[in-house]
Amino acid sequence: MSYPSDAEPILSTRCKLPGRSLWFSRAHLHEDHIELSGWNWRGRFSRSIELDNIDRFQWWAVLNDVNFLLHLKDGAAVPLQLLRSAGVWSCKLHELLGQSILAQDAIPRVAPRRDIAA
Repeated sequence: MSYPSDAEPILSTRCKLPGRSLWFSRAHLHEDHIELSGWNWRGRFSRSIELDNIDRFQWWAVLNDVNFLLHLKDGAAVPLQLLRSAGVWSCKLHELLGQSILAQDAIPRVAPRRDIAA
């Protein structure tokens, strides 16, 4: 689906997409979609995710790793590292999806540490 490029986002923040080499990447939250954009080796990168396609999401209060995980209705997962305001994104996305912020997945959990040997 195509969205007007002049539509002002509700929230916008720098981000990283794990597993991708992206520069100047940003996540933009709009009323009906999330737009991920940046630059990679082949040129401009852009991906739009309609809010209707999001089943649920999780967020963690960390900055140095994935702190936002979108679970799509088709079973795919989109991990993001929002460099600022992950909690604000969580509140606003709950509102746009019509979900309660007091739901179990709304409260951040401590992310599992990857550097601890089992």
